[in-house]
Amino acid sequence: MDWKTVVEELPAAVVIVNWKGEVVYVNKILLERSGLSFEEATKNPQKYFIPEDYPKLSERVLKTFLERIKNPDPAPIIRSLSADGRRFWLEVRTRFAEIDGKPYCLITYTDVSERVRLQWRIEELNEHLRFLNSMLRHDILNLFTRIYPLIEMLEEEFNPEILKKVKIAVESGIELVRKMKELESAVEVELRSYRLKEVIGEVASGYGIKAVVEGDAAVMANEGIYNVFGNLIANAIKHGRATEVRAVISSDGEIEVLFEDNGVGIPSEIADRLFMNRTTTSGSGLGLFIVKKLMESYGGSIELIEPQKARFLLKFRKALDMDGYKEKSQVLETSS
Repeated sequence: MDWKTVVEELPAAVVIVNWKGEVVYVNKILLERSGLSFEEATKNPQKYFIPEDYPKLSERVLKTFLERIKNPDPAPIIRSLSADGRRFWLEVRTRFAEIDGKPYCLITYTDVSERVRLQWRIEELNEHLRFLNSMLRHDILNLFTRIYPLIEMLEEEFNPEILKKVKIAVESGIELVRKMKELESAVEVELRSYRLKEVIGEVASGYGIKAVVEGDAAVMANEGIYNVFGNLIANAIKHGRATEVRAVISSDGEIEVLFEDNGVGIPSEIADRLFMNRTTTSGSGLGLFIVKKLMESYGGSIELIEPQKARFLLKFRKALDMDGYKEKSQVLETSS
């Protein structure tokens, strides 16, 4: 059995590079998974890697030749492109070898896209846990701290004004718990398809406000999508005194939603900190912080593009478009 037979039977994609940096061999697994022809895979291989990631591969190959390394660690993870433009993440391992007395670098690629996505998901979950823990320790503790002396005063002498303050503090606590429940939606892993026009119309109807929606699209989300538009509409009514909201949905490439209302707009001094989790704008900041987290969990985003009109730009992934999930810009390193 010759070495080519062995390489062809390996479950990983394999590339062999000569000392000039030329690709001289690729196995069938690589061609099948990438959708490339042998000529495409050997003539201009760098075009099938994300440009900022390719230097990592080049440096690893050069180091392998110079130091005659058999199995260097840690193995970098780089982003690659298939023939039809799909993105995926590959763990790269290299090994120096001599074949017929000539030096070569053997490169194996292992698809770790799912592992990378799970790693990001764990990071998101940890971030949510830290935030929820902070709310429990800070915000709810503060509420109890405010309520306790008021109750002591009521024990000494009944006062309707003090009772009113207790009621307000309790209502604030209930609202805070409700917001925390909304944030739980951002950690639901399973996403499915939702029609934006239907969601916006249903939420607006629940608030008793007129909604004008142009266009429609199916997006990947979970039940938290109702909280996304619920918070936007609630703020439009409560803070903007709006009587109508408008959404323009476009689906050229990624799905974008221009969302605005006919209210008084958003003050410039609030606009810069609108999505922070500690604003003091009557509680609206926490709601929009949750909106931001929900959109990020869908692989999308939200930004305020025109405060005077309370105009937001929301970006979603198309339904069933899983390749774009939480695209990261950095190259990950792993020691596994």
